[in-house]
Amino acid sequence: MSEVPGAWEQRKWHVIYIKARHEKAVYEELVKRGVDSYLPLKKELHQWSDRKKWVEVPLFSSYVFINIEPGEKQQVYLSDAFVRFVTMNGKPSIVPDWQIEYIRKVSSLYPETLNVFDTGNVGKRGVIISGPLSGMRGEIIDVMNEHWFMVRIEGLEKVLGVKVPASIFQPGS
Repeated sequence: MSEVPGAWEQRKWHVIYIKARHEKAVYEELVKRGVDSYLPLKKELHQWSDRKKWVEVPLFSSYVFINIEPGEKQQVYLSDAFVRFVTMNGKPSIVPDWQIEYIRKVSSLYPETLNVFDTGNVGKRGVIISGPLSGMRGEIIDVMNEHWFMVRIEGLEKVLGVKVPASIFQPGS
């Protein structure tokens, strides 16, 4: 198999691991430096002794996605909260563009119902046939009588899920 000239110089979505509870600060710092970054957020209802409030929290704790070329890595190392680039089998974890777009879409449409699962959850493969996620391929599982549409996020060994009615999911390839 031959290498495509310049293939290593294409921008790709890498995953970086950072210190806990520093996701928003690192994301903002990277954006200020001009690094194409993405921090997916979800909404959680937090309760204090005197009130309840919806707050935005990182969807993937301690992870930020960055869209860089290999020569731009030094921009990331400058952050004090940076720990390491995530790797799988010694190679950088790369998340395909379509999965980043999926994360963007479901986190904007369903910020209160998103959940992240470990990759051990296995379901029926199929496709969403109607609604804003129409055409998305993934798996569906049942968790406590609720149907969750799942897409495995490459490079993180995590699965992103959103609750969907069973009627919009068509099992199959």
